[in-house]
Amino acid sequence: MKIEGAHAVVTGASRGLGTALARALQDAGATVALVARESPELHEVAHQLAATAYPTDLTNPAQVRGLLDRIEAVRAVDILVNNAGTDMIGPFDELTADQLAFILALNVSAPAELQRQAVPRMLARGAGHVVNIASYAGVVAAPHLATYAATRAFTIHHTANLAFEYAHTPIGFTKVELGEIHDTGLFDNAQKDPLYAEMVTRAGRFRIARILTKDEIAAKVVSAIINNRSSVRLPRRMSPFGVLPDIPRILSGKAAAQLRRRAQPSDHGTYRARC
Repeated sequence: MKIEGAHAVVTGASRGLGTALARALQDAGATVALVARESPELHEVAHQLAATAYPTDLTNPAQVRGLLDRIEAVRAVDILVNNAGTDMIGPFDELTADQLAFILALNVSAPAELQRQAVPRMLARGAGHVVNIASYAGVVAAPHLATYAATRAFTIHHTANLAFEYAHTPIGFTKVELGEIHDTGLFDNAQKDPLYAEMVTRAGRFRIARILTKDEIAAKVVSAIINNRSSVRLPRRMSPFGVLPDIPRILSGKAAAQLRRRAQPSDHGTYRARC
């Protein structure tokens, strides 16, 4: 998809990876809308990028349901980047009801609802791309990550299924599976958990993983949008963890595509080729 001249929405844009993604999209020629909780940081980033800020509590269903209406009252959304998320790392039996509701709302409900709003609009306009930021945690069993990992598994699997469901349309979907990222704050609490910290240390010692930078991730995401890639996996040395679960998705997706062709042969040609 052509990014120059597009209108991109980035959630979790007030700091860390979200800010890097917004800056990279702007550098590629997009106009950017920034979504995050109300904060001085959000408005400072908007000022730096000459972007528009849309303060939104993504754990509040009422605010999420009206978000794209607010943004599209100004301009249609061409690219949606669901980046906002939280970790909540620790023993499951120590998780409170409020914490559980919070992580499910932010990591699962909000991005799913924003896609529900965005996809029909993109289909009607004949172009669009959705990027969902996830983690390798969604395909492994790491200590004290049960709920966080499950939310990331949802993101990965949901994106993969949507990519197959809309493969015959001009809408692209990219899932982004990541290891640890430098200076984002997401896993700051995780490093205080001895089991998780030891796992990360061992992964580094055996060169299974490395710490990523925000800018390298942002550059790969921009490239994936331009080239309509279904996956971004960083670091690449960990990519087998993401590729292996994709095998049954690919096989079943191809079978579903065959069924669609047989059942609805007139579907093809309904949509223009992807931009």
